[in-house]
Amino acid sequence: MTAAGKAGDPRFDARGCNPNAPLLIRLAASSLAGYLRFVSATARVEILEPGFHAGVLASPGGAYIGVFWHRNLSLPYMFYRESVPRACLVSRSRDGELLARIVVSLNSRAVRGSSSGAGGRSKGGAAALLGLKRAIEEGFHLVITPDGPKGPPERLKPGAILLAAMTGLPVVPLGLAASWYFRLPTWDGTIVPLPFSRFVLSYGEPLRVTDHGDAAIEAGRAELERRLWEAEARAWARLNRTGPR
Repeated sequence: MTAAGKAGDPRFDARGCNPNAPLLIRLAASSLAGYLRFVSATARVEILEPGFHAGVLASPGGAYIGVFWHRNLSLPYMFYRESVPRACLVSRSRDGELLARIVVSLNSRAVRGSSSGAGGRSKGGAAALLGLKRAIEEGFHLVITPDGPKGPPERLKPGAILLAAMTGLPVVPLGLAASWYFRLPTWDGTIVPLPFSRFVLSYGEPLRVTDHGDAAIEAGRAELERRLWEAEARAWARLNRTGPR
C-alpha cells in the first residue's frame, strides 16, 4: 500500500503526486524545478547561524519541524542540498499539484493536506498530520508553511504547533531573504528569485510544545509567530531592507 493509501486518499501516490495530473502541470513543474536549480547554481548564500545550520544538515531526518512563510516557497532550496530528505505539507488543490510536483522534482516528498484544516477532515488536515508524523518516522525533515495554503498571509495557523505537541519535536523558524526577485500577483505575493541573487537564511530560536491543551496551543502559536518574524527581520536586515517589496 502506498503512503497515500495509508493516509486514506487514493488520489496520490507515495511521493504525494496525483498520477492522473495533466501533462501541462507535469511539464510546468519540471521546468520550474530546473529554473530553481539554475538560480541555486548562481546564488551567493549567507547563513547567519552556520553552526546550527551544519547541525541541521548532519542530523538524522525527523529531528526538526521547519517553518517559513508561504511567500518564501522558492527560497529554502538555495540552502539545502537535495540529498537531505525533506517532506513538505502541500494542499490537495489543483494549484497544490503543481507545487507537489516541483517538491518531488527537487527530491522531496509532498504530504497532501492543509494547515487550515488541521482540526478536522474537510481539507485533509487530520490525514496530513498523520502523514507528517509517518514521514518523521521514515527519516524525513519536515517543512511547513504555516500560513498556507490560502492565507491570510503571514498569519501562523496552529498546525505546526499541534504537530510539535504530537511528536515532541522542536519547531524551527526559518527567516529567508533574497536580493533580486519579482513577486507574483498571488494571495501571498510569492517571491520568485532571480539568477545571481544573494540569499540570507536566519534561524529563529527552536520552540518545544509539550502541552496539548487549547490555551497552550494558542500560546505556542503566538510565540512561534513572533520568533518567525524575528528571524525574517534578521535575514532582511542583512540585505539592508526591512522586508520584501
